[in-house]
Amino acid sequence: MLIGAVSYSLGMLAPLLILKLGGSVLDVGIATFAYYAASMVGSIFWGWMADVVPKRRMFLTASSAGLAVTPIAMVISDSILGTVLWYAVGAFFYAALAVYLNLLVVETTDKGQWNENARRGFLYLVTGSAVGTALGLASVIGSALLSYALASTAVGAVGTAIIYASVSEPPMVLERRAVLSSPNLFVSRLTSLPVIFLNFPRLFDINLLRKRIRRIPGSELTVLTLTNALFSVSAQLFFTVYIPYEESVGLNETQVLISYLYMTAINALVAVLMADELRRPEYRLASRGMGLRALGMLAAAAFSTFVVGSDALYTTMLSFTFIGFAYTIITVTMNALLYASLIPGTRGRSLGAYSTVGSLSFMAGALLSGFLAESAGYQLVFFLSAVILMTAAVVMEFYYRSSGSTLESVEVY
Repeated sequence: MLIGAVSYSLGMLAPLLILKLGGSVLDVGIATFAYYAASMVGSIFWGWMADVVPKRRMFLTASSAGLAVTPIAMVISDSILGTVLWYAVGAFFYAALAVYLNLLVVETTDKGQWNENARRGFLYLVTGSAVGTALGLASVIGSALLSYALASTAVGAVGTAIIYASVSEPPMVLERRAVLSSPNLFVSRLTSLPVIFLNFPRLFDINLLRKRIRRIPGSELTVLTLTNALFSVSAQLFFTVYIPYEESVGLNETQVLISYLYMTAINALVAVLMADELRRPEYRLASRGMGLRALGMLAAAAFSTFVVGSDALYTTMLSFTFIGFAYTIITVTMNALLYASLIPGTRGRSLGAYSTVGSLSFMAGALLSGFLAESAGYQLVFFLSAVILMTAAVVMEFYYRSSGSTLESVEVY
């Protein structure tokens, strides 16, 4: 939860710092693109590293410490380029935490507990987001963004200490023990990592990734991957430029943070109040949730044409009510449908392709958002976000209705 708070703080700090330093909405879009690019590279790097070096506690502690110092480093850099670079560094460290924490869940708990752990993880994520936003609110009201960064770093340091004290190494299999005991074998495995830091990517690597994405087994999984890609593009189109929009209509940093804290509270409230409904989610929950979220985005597009000043805070909270309410429903339902559609023997490859497509979609949405807002205005960006999301809902409804799939609801926890 505390580490999630630091990650969320980075997402709030980066656009606020860039705008404060005189940057444009395009700069914010480029920063977000760099974040997701670093996150995708980090996922590949740390995933392979986890296989080569079977240490969990060491890498968790190191990456947590690295993430903790990132907020203060962003502020001290005092430049747009420095902010973008440190934002990407934070994404790289956060990717390590995601990889190793998920591995610990698999390696230290029974399979029957994975769904329950996933549900708890979502609640922790939402709570961490609220803590990260609240830190900023308390700090910015009193002084400046430096205090926000210091508070985030302090929370990250506490989280690092908790990880160091509470995490123990899982049992090491014989093969991994042999790799560590042989220096030559260890170096050979390490230098074979297919990432840009150790090897330049080859055309073969790119073609292999393309083939893996195309070979996702099962038409249902293909549809879910496409739907998730559209959902991801829509989300990044909207949220990459929303903070710049809020500041452009006259909201201050405190009001911006209040609006995001409100949306996070809506996320958590829905997760608690709809716990029973989300235990057996139907695909209709996801598609209707997308429609509801699109309605919030359309409302934002409409309000952005004539609302300025402090009134924009109230219209934002109205839009965020729909957007935040739908987010929890969509996320939990899509995950349940994804897990249920995986074919035994291909789960790893399928999840890898699903994740890669999602990351690429986030990157595309972030970059496109900045360019569109700069050239055509915020209204078009918000409207396009809603259209793409409604397209995702139509794709999901059309597939399940036309296929006559019996998988309309699944038990997730």
